[in-house]
Amino acid sequence: MAASTDQVWEHAVLPPGWAPDIIENLAHPIFIKDRQFRWVVLNEAFARFVGFPRRLMLGKTDFDYFPPAEAQFFRAKDEEMFARGTTVHIPEEPMTDREGHQRVIATTKVPLLGNDGQVTHLIGIISDITELKSAQQALQHANQELEHRVGERTAELKQAHEELLRAERLAVLGRLVGGIAHQIRNPLGSILNAATLLRQAVNAGKPEHFEQAIAIIEDEAWAANRIISGLIDRGRVNPGHRARHPLSRLVAQALQSWRPPESIELDLHVGDDEVEVDATQVVSAVGNLIQNACEAMPAGGRLTLSSRASASDVTLFVSDSGVGVAQEVLPQLFQPLITSKPLGLGLGLTTARMLIERQGGKLELLRSTPGAEFEVRLPLAAHA
Repeated sequence: MAASTDQVWEHAVLPPGWAPDIIENLAHPIFIKDRQFRWVVLNEAFARFVGFPRRLMLGKTDFDYFPPAEAQFFRAKDEEMFARGTTVHIPEEPMTDREGHQRVIATTKVPLLGNDGQVTHLIGIISDITELKSAQQALQHANQELEHRVGERTAELKQAHEELLRAERLAVLGRLVGGIAHQIRNPLGSILNAATLLRQAVNAGKPEHFEQAIAIIEDEAWAANRIISGLIDRGRVNPGHRARHPLSRLVAQALQSWRPPESIELDLHVGDDEVEVDATQVVSAVGNLIQNACEAMPAGGRLTLSSRASASDVTLFVSDSGVGVAQEVLPQLFQPLITSKPLGLGLGLTTARMLIERQGGKLELLRSTPGAEFEVRLPLAAHA
């Protein structure tokens, strides 16, 4: 016949001052096993937790009440505690109750010492973490579902972004093609007209008209070449070949390529300070500024180019007395395809800034009205 709780306590070797009421009144399921792994003490909370009467379980082992796999795991941890003689923590393990419901528990197994200091018993303290694990699993499932939805939404946004980019590229391409068509048609139309004039002069035997027609063809061919050169410059990605060049020589080359018309007065004050740059790219950038300045003064005006040197760089100032820069254009002045010219491509200033920045320099607008003034800052060549 199984011993009563009081009888078990009478025979168990417990630390001084311990009493059955201490364990009995605790809310956590608690048990004590002897070295034969038999339950010798069980509190009421443990009996309620597993669903078996306490009087039947006393003197029995885990193998009498739990599935073999669970019982074997419990036994292995008991043996570990007795072998080590120290506390063993099991953060998570299953336990099946009388009704077949599997709970998730966390268990602490503490050695109980006799008067001789040897481990005589094992005290087990159980915490029911079933609801906590369920909440964790629900949270994990919710997180996985959220990640899945976020992934789907991200993919949708990415696809929408790519479609928007494609649409923007097509729109930009349309504007670019339209601008190029208008720009190229103008010089081509003039060339065709000049060719017709030249043919008529030849047929009529009027050589005095030859020079006029040839001059028109040359001018318009150069205009078309500048359009194409601007597009090529925009597509270049190489930094160019840097060397020492007097700034005055680079400006002279730009003025030779983009000659101001006779209606524009040129005011030139550019020093011979040497800069470390790619000559072709700087001439192209400065030429763009000169061309813009001249186009801003269709009825004539003054184009001023001056320079100032510092300890690290040389600054070129390009200013005109033209119409200035419209306020609505200022925020996007250096953006591609932004222009106030009816037939412009909006690549001139963008290309010029890109070419100057490749030299390690800067291109900025200093004044938008009256007229416009740009600042080109280039690195000063190191002294030999």
